[in-house]
Amino acid sequence: MNATPANLNNPTDSKLQNIPQFTLNEAFTDVNGYLISDRFLESGSYLRMDNATLGYNIKTQSGAFKAIRLYVTGDNLFVITKYRGVDPEVNIGGLTPGIDNNNFYPKTRTFLFGINASF
Repeated sequence: MNATPANLNNPTDSKLQNIPQFTLNEAFTDVNGYLISDRFLESGSYLRMDNATLGYNIKTQSGAFKAIRLYVTGDNLFVITKYRGVDPEVNIGGLTPGIDNNNFYPKTRTFLFGINASF
């Protein structure tokens, strides 16, 4: 359940302030547009590349190093989904399991570059 659009969906405010684009198709007299109902159910299926590492080992002929390894690691690289919320991986625990109330921080995308040297 994506409750974030329900919280933002208030067609009666269309005369007074900016509203989300999905609210434009509703009548401004709809005073119940913000209520959570089954119209805010969305498919939560997704494909995520959560972690990947690419490395290259270099063997050296030098006496100072036996081997050198260069690598790059990425976390939360991409998500393929039709889910309109922040993250389709919704919390299953707590007081409202399976409901995305937009009350969490999105996952960060990180990259790590490094060198390992064997002496």
